[in-house]
Amino acid sequence: MQDLAADLARIKRYVQQMEEENARLKEELSRRARPSGPQESGGAEPAEASGMDSLMALYDRGFHICSLYFGGFRHGDCLFCAAFMQKDRR
Repeated sequence: MQDLAADLARIKRYVQQMEEENARLKEELSRRARPSGPQESGGAEPAEASGMDSLMALYDRGFHICSLYFGGFRHGDCLFCAAFMQKDRR
């Protein structure tokens, strides 16, 4: 019973660490996604293109951009991210 309680405590600490890392990564992602220069008021296309450019930059830095693992570190290529990038080219 004590072993189970120790395992549960260890899992709770791990989950807490993951939640803190997730919050930190979300904050960093939102900070990086904010535009740093003046906004162009030309229409929806430039904003959409810059959004996709931002996602591609995140992918190039080693982060997932797919909905399943968004913001997590990639270890190699991801088929879901690749499918998302292909969807944009159609």
